[in-house]
Amino acid sequence: MRASACERLARRPLTGHWFRALRLRHWSSRLSTDQSRTSRSRFSAASPSNPLFRILYLGETHQVAVHEVGALLGDPNAPVANPKGSWAILSLSVVLEQVVDLTDSTQQRIIRTNQSELTGNWINYAGVSPTQHLGEALYHLPGLVGFIFGSSKVPANCLAIFPDKLSASSSVTFDNEMTGRTERMN
Repeated sequence: MRASACERLARRPLTGHWFRALRLRHWSSRLSTDQSRTSRSRFSAASPSNPLFRILYLGETHQVAVHEVGALLGDPNAPVANPKGSWAILSLSVVLEQVVDLTDSTQQRIIRTNQSELTGNWINYAGVSPTQHLGEALYHLPGLVGFIFGSSKVPANCLAIFPDKLSASSSVTFDNEMTGRTERMN
């Protein structure tokens, strides 16, 4: 993978609804991503001793979101519910000025990667994984607020958003049906 070529990736706006699976114990902080600053993930090498950027992961459907967080396990056509914990699914409205689409093979060629590398299991990788290097490079691109990538669990897409880079013309909102209010990520 060649993360140094990220500045050549095509950018486009993105508007639509994406989904977040959230453990019920985190309901009070439903739009928070503060924990991601110190939590290692697919596109971030953060740790408590090395805090990094905030990142929000979303799925293109309810099912993608619950598979990605491990609330549903096994074959996507015959999933098994994970009995550990209860989950809520949030439908979030996103309006993003600049995203890159890493599911596009033309874009993958620019950074010399492929779907297999982007969806690989890097959990036991010693050091910073290629996808974590990529996440860092994308975060540092001026104006870029997110990127689309393939799910590693089901044949579908996910979206990663950098909340700290949301501008006045980009937003992530949640229409809270319980309060009747629209909540905005900041």
